[in-house]
Amino acid sequence: MIKSIEMKNCATYSVEGVNIDNCQRVNFFYGPNGSGKSTISNFLHNQVAPQYSSCKIKWENDTPTDIVVYNRDFRTRHFKEDIAGVFTLGEATIEEIKSLEEMKKERDKKQEDYVGKINSLNKKKDEEQSHKDEFRDTVWKAILKQNETDFQEAFSGFRGNKEKFRDEVIERYKKSHSSSETRESLKKCYNALFSNKPEKSNTIDISISHLISELEAIEKDLIWEKVIVGNKDVPISKLINFLDNADWVNRGRSYIRENGTCPFCQQNTISEDFKQQLNSFFSGEYERNIEHIKNLIEKYKSVSDLLVSQLSNVTSNDVAVSVGYLDIQKYNILLDTLKVLFSNTLTEMSSKEKEAGKKVTFPDSTSKVNDLLNMISTANSNINNHNKMVDNYNEEKKALVDAVWEFLMDEQEALISGYINDLSNFEKAKTGIQDGISQCKKQLDELDSKIFEAGKNITSVQPTVDEINRSLKAYGFTNFQIVQSPTKENFYQIQRMDGTLATNTLSEGEETFISFLYFLQFAKGSINAAKVSSKKILVLDDPICSLDSTVLYIVSSMVKTLIKAVREGKSDVEQIFILTHNVFFHKEASFINGRITELNDVNYWIISKDNNISSVRSFGKVNPIKTSYELLWQELKTNTNASLVTTQNVMRRIIENYFGILGKKVDDTIIDSFNTTEEKIICRSLISWINDGSHSIPDDFYIDSYTDSVERYKQVFKDIFVKMGHEAHYNMMMS
Repeated sequence: MIKSIEMKNCATYSVEGVNIDNCQRVNFFYGPNGSGKSTISNFLHNQVAPQYSSCKIKWENDTPTDIVVYNRDFRTRHFKEDIAGVFTLGEATIEEIKSLEEMKKERDKKQEDYVGKINSLNKKKDEEQSHKDEFRDTVWKAILKQNETDFQEAFSGFRGNKEKFRDEVIERYKKSHSSSETRESLKKCYNALFSNKPEKSNTIDISISHLISELEAIEKDLIWEKVIVGNKDVPISKLINFLDNADWVNRGRSYIRENGTCPFCQQNTISEDFKQQLNSFFSGEYERNIEHIKNLIEKYKSVSDLLVSQLSNVTSNDVAVSVGYLDIQKYNILLDTLKVLFSNTLTEMSSKEKEAGKKVTFPDSTSKVNDLLNMISTANSNINNHNKMVDNYNEEKKALVDAVWEFLMDEQEALISGYINDLSNFEKAKTGIQDGISQCKKQLDELDSKIFEAGKNITSVQPTVDEINRSLKAYGFTNFQIVQSPTKENFYQIQRMDGTLATNTLSEGEETFISFLYFLQFAKGSINAAKVSSKKILVLDDPICSLDSTVLYIVSSMVKTLIKAVREGKSDVEQIFILTHNVFFHKEASFINGRITELNDVNYWIISKDNNISSVRSFGKVNPIKTSYELLWQELKTNTNASLVTTQNVMRRIIENYFGILGKKVDDTIIDSFNTTEEKIICRSLISWINDGSHSIPDDFYIDSYTDSVERYKQVFKDIFVKMGHEAHYNMMMS
């Protein structure tokens, strides 16, 4: 049997969907045309269609059953020139039929046994789960809550999930539950280890080797020890070299003026030849050496400044101080010494630029830089040792956590071992039941095979022919009948009395009636001889379309007979779904056993659609349908989310029915009795039936202009009854 149906994301059913729960043997669905009934029947007919990928069926005991659907498409699927025959029990002997019935009864008993075992298995699973949940809550309190203050870190990752903690308890217990520790010793170790939580740190990253190399190259350049002299080929060179005053003369060149006056004696003694000799003396190699010195000075200053900057950044590294134990005071003294060294070196270099003939030497800066680098290296070594300690700390921490768990498992030995034994017993019980299920299923399969072989020899399509023709004749359809096809074995044809085919000449009412009679034979058999005695579910989607009142009553009686057989278990149909828009048919079909009181195996639903979204409202065992008039009032009372147009139409139909039956006319006097123009427009829109039911222009105007005034609509609706002197009726229907 079907237990529930989920309609979701198809046709007029939203992505949120609706759930049709607690389906019974007999299920009635009432809904207007276009509300979504056929979508349900189409899904039940073809569950694998892509448009129903989001829809679901929940089966009792997870056991699907064949579904046979009667809807508008049924005639299209089956009623062609040759109609597939329905196999039922044919001209079988009493002994054959009795034997088949006995096997079917035996199978039914075995099926009950099978279902009982499945229920027992599910019950045992539920008991097991309940026991797991109880144990989960117990160990949560007894182990975690009782010990998290003392050993908080031991429960890291488990404090937010009871199931996860329970599973960890079982795993820990299976590993080891024999501890030699005491609670006091564990607490002491725990407090010592977890008082501080060190973290791994990055080492000091400094890359200055290339800068050191550049400084070293500048400091060792041969230019600093080279005596730079002028051009020896110039006549004045002998005098300059003799006096050894080349640097003095070079500096004095800048004071020579264009007028030839000596800057010292102020006499006109500087000739052009003398100036040319001086320029020649200091040109060429001399100038190139001076330019090289300048470049070296500039580069040395740039590199030394960059080196000092990088070395200075080290002191701002908190890790270097706190973890690396860097002696900031000593480091800064060495750094200041290096700065002085660089300054002195630059001074010496500048003096060489001014006195090119002078040899200069510098102290080795590399050793000073290395002193700083050694301090950085020592700090990095300390950081690495710290990181190794952290790694070891994590291992020690893990070992302590394991020791805490082992102690707690030992402490709760009785509780945990008892639970594990219970789980083992549950598993043994489930295995025993499962073995019984497997054996029962094997026996069912064997019975199905026997029933198939027995039924195959005694089934026939002829009883269906006879039964349909008997019904046609009994209910006045005498101008056509159903006969076996002359060309296809086990197929039918519909023929006129003159022998011509009537398949394409039947009226809609005739075709509807004969197709329904044909469908009813599915309750007794199948178009597949192998499934003539198989269980099935029937779905009837509006079986009374295009039928006159007499035939409608006949069909209703047939459906009631079918329902009675289903409820009493006298049919291979184990469940039936009836969907209709016809109030009369619904009332007739649901009037079971001469009463309409609540029945344990019958449920009711109403399908409605608003704003193009279908909804299904359950009424349980209470039949909600009495009359269409009452249904309108119920729709007005219960559907609080209906649109204005829906609400307006419901109100209009109530007024049309009630005052029309009373023979009263609602005229302009009532309309004029309302105070405001808006209320008059609303009133006229509701009583437009006085104009042959046509919608007036003010009605259309109102819908467009006052779509947010549903409550105003309801108030005017009530006032119409009040002003017409029928307030008591309004109050009764709305109560």
